Amino acid sequence: MTAAYSMNRANLNPFLSAIAGDFELIAPVRTDIVRFEAVSDPAKICLDEQPFFPLKEFFFRKHEVILKFDGKRFTAPLKKAPKRVFFGVRRCDLNGVLHQDMVFSSGVADPYYAAQREDSLLIGFHCNEAPSEHCFCGSLDLKDFHDLMFFDRGEAYLVQVGSGKGAAFLKKFKKFFTASDYAVTDEDRFIEGVDKLKVKDISGVYDNPGWKPMVDACLSCGACTTLCPTCYCFELREVPSLQDESSERVREWSSCQLKEFTKVSGGFVYRESREDRFKHRIFHQLDYFKEKNGVNLCVGCGRCITGCPTRIDFVTGINEMKA
Repeated sequence: MTAAYSMNRANLNPFLSAIAGDFELIAPVRTDIVRFEAVSDPAKICLDEQPFFPLKEFFFRKHEVILKFDGKRFTAPLKKAPKRVFFGVRRCDLNGVLHQDMVFSSGVADPYYAAQREDSLLIGFHCNEAPSEHCFCGSLDLKDFHDLMFFDRGEAYLVQVGSGKGAAFLKKFKKFFTASDYAVTDEDRFIEGVDKLKVKDISGVYDNPGWKPMVDACLSCGACTTLCPTCYCFELREVPSLQDESSERVREWSSCQLKEFTKVSGGFVYRESREDRFKHRIFHQLDYFKEKNGVNLCVGCGRCITGCPTRIDFVTGINEMKA
């Protein structure tokens, strides 16, 4: 159990306005869809739905110049992000950031990721109910990973402190909070109906014929990996100038669902078949990454199902497989 504070519901927007005065505030906003955007007016924040896109792009940039050549010398345009507070981040997306941290910050840290991630504070918003019919976060061992976490309790919010950075931030804005004797429990974290993936170990079903209907429906479009909060594959390419000898080296997102992803010199493709590519993504999310790092890469947000043009529900597909 973890000690918590409380905030009167009427204090939320004044609190967020105060944050926006000192930091860049990023929160879910409804435009054409609900997405994370910079916010100056808290009234525009939408907490009713899961954002269609995860936080990933704010730290692992979709398109980023990592090297420039002016014809004589190379420079690395490493630009640090402003101090940012991310509010309204659901538990799945918080764990998505945790897993991206494991990839880009462990060992030799990626300086471009670190420059975007360093001065960021994560304020979670816990789901009282599943925001999507495709959520299955309860099937995975998600961690408490946040600086602050808000639990909606009607007239008030419970606010759980998750880090020293969160405690210091709460102290800075202490006039909006009240100390509470309540302790957040596992019951508070429980979300009904999200324990949908019944097969916890998929290592024994690789050759199961149950994959075929899903593979046949797959378009290899890469929407699943684009919407995934944890997929981290990228490619580097040189972009020469047509006017002079200058050029840029660009890092861009890539996808294991594209045939070109494993194409090497000589034209050989390691994962030629759509079945191999489809299985690779699922097994990397639920098996391979865990074998190496002790935790599933997948966080159960269900965006890959929601955003799939043919609505491939691999969770139901795996559940129906007979070992």
